[in-house]
Amino acid sequence: PDGSLCASGGKDGVAKLWDLNRGESLYELACNEVINQLAFSPNRYWLCAATEQAIRIWDLESKTLVALLDKHTVPDFFPSALNSAKPSNPACLSLSWSADGSTLF
Repeated sequence: PDGSLCASGGKDGVAKLWDLNRGESLYELACNEVINQLAFSPNRYWLCAATEQAIRIWDLESKTLVALLDKHTVPDFFPSALNSAKPSNPACLSLSWSADGSTLF
């Protein structure tokens, strides 16, 4: 984005978009779990959420989920979650895009 947007999220499981120029809420994106961190893509109109069980990527123009990265969709990313007797969900505490927007860390 162009710096006119801000995103907030937390224990309520809702990512909220704010218009900084007007100082008002624009809309909400339901995540349904605690949001640890949010990050805007530097080259697309996307918002990413780091949560206890997954990484969610939304397209902000269409307000739709572009990708859900969790132990079911990317099992090699979470090998210990599938190989134990009692699967645990890894927490994604932070994330960041590369400067060119090609890689999400």
